[in-house]
Amino acid sequence: MIGIFFQPFNRQRLLLVAGDIILVLISLLCSQVVEYFQKTINLIKIDQFVAVYAVMVVLTVTIFYVLELYDLTKTKTDTINLTSILGSFVIILIVYSCLAYFFVPLRFGKIKLVVFTCVAVILTWAWRTLFATWITLKPQSLLLVGNDPIFADIQQVIQEKYSQYYTIEGHWHRQSHNPTLPNLFSYLKNHQVEAIVYSVNSEVAKQLSNDMINIQFSGKKVIDAFTFYQQLTRKYPVYFLNDFWLLISAKKEIIFPTIASNLKRAIDIIFTMLLLPLALPFLLLSALAIKLDSAGPVLFIQERLGKNEVPFRLYKFRTMINNAEALTGPKWSEADDPRITRVGRVLRKLRLDELPQLFNVLKGDMSVVGPRPIRKHFADQLAQEVPYYRLRFLAKPGLTGWAQVNHDYAGSMAGQAEKLQYDLYYLVHQSFWLDLFILFKTIKVMIWGKGM
Repeated sequence: MIGIFFQPFNRQRLLLVAGDIILVLISLLCSQVVEYFQKTINLIKIDQFVAVYAVMVVLTVTIFYVLELYDLTKTKTDTINLTSILGSFVIILIVYSCLAYFFVPLRFGKIKLVVFTCVAVILTWAWRTLFATWITLKPQSLLLVGNDPIFADIQQVIQEKYSQYYTIEGHWHRQSHNPTLPNLFSYLKNHQVEAIVYSVNSEVAKQLSNDMINIQFSGKKVIDAFTFYQQLTRKYPVYFLNDFWLLISAKKEIIFPTIASNLKRAIDIIFTMLLLPLALPFLLLSALAIKLDSAGPVLFIQERLGKNEVPFRLYKFRTMINNAEALTGPKWSEADDPRITRVGRVLRKLRLDELPQLFNVLKGDMSVVGPRPIRKHFADQLAQEVPYYRLRFLAKPGLTGWAQVNHDYAGSMAGQAEKLQYDLYYLVHQSFWLDLFILFKTIKVMIWGKGM
């Protein structure tokens, strides 16, 4: 999980988040000044203090994230920036007021809430204007060692997405330096290299192994290409692995695995029970819309493969014409599939067709977070084409997942192969914090219609 956040391309975001949190706390403290002018100063209870400050911080960061205020790839004018911040705090004000209506400890005064919002908008806009103008991070310089095919992908990803965060100072391999290698220590010093990315299969890397060990202990970053690829792409490099490397790198270090499994199941049940009352109106409206729009049943029930390839009956809202595969047989769904109904297109866009799967979660067939459930027909095809495909069945399928929030709907073999790399990344790095991050990204995906 640390590998997701603490990378050069995320350090600016982390700094932005830290600044936002500090400003929220300052704004809350400023709102307390209202009590002085009203001459109604009361000692706030510690539990109320913690509740108000914690909820406001979490709410602000969450809504900023969902509304893409941490997306640094989009350049915004001062006017658009101010409008986005103002709109975000209006939503925060509304959501917080709703929470305070049900939870008494969150009530700390309407006037103070308005003062907080005004101060927070001004401070946040000033902070982000300063951030955009003055704060830049120096790109991290890299030395690549080895000539495995994975380096071509690493270079392409850096060139397309992260050129402002990484610079490749050199690339050593057998063809570039034969027979004599330069002195590694001198090269790093002269070219100000901050990190070495090496291939475990490289003969050049093996010659430099003792030097790289000393360099790593001196404080510089030395990382293998497979791990670096995962940090860049958040995918598992299945096409560049062999069985031995998979064995030594895919270490799920879970303490007390039975307790961890039971805890995940308990969280699934609690989350589903909390979500069902909120989802009930959408379930009823969706069912009514499907019935009025096209002939056929409301629910679509189909056999899918669960954990360890055990089949189960999956529930979804029907989004296609009735008996859509009667003539074609099993077929991938496409972006503009003519079989999708008018209501079905809307349900898919908003992900509401997945809501009946909450009952699969309650039954234990699925988890809230996990790989997308797939049919046996397609699983058998993919297992023949994609290496390590069946490893995805080591986890329960989920309502949402790492592949769903990072990749669009994959209606082809190539798309499914791409999503497998995300599924295996989740399988190897699975944790409570990664699950929580996926849930946040799911909210963002549902609002903006990306991924899944």
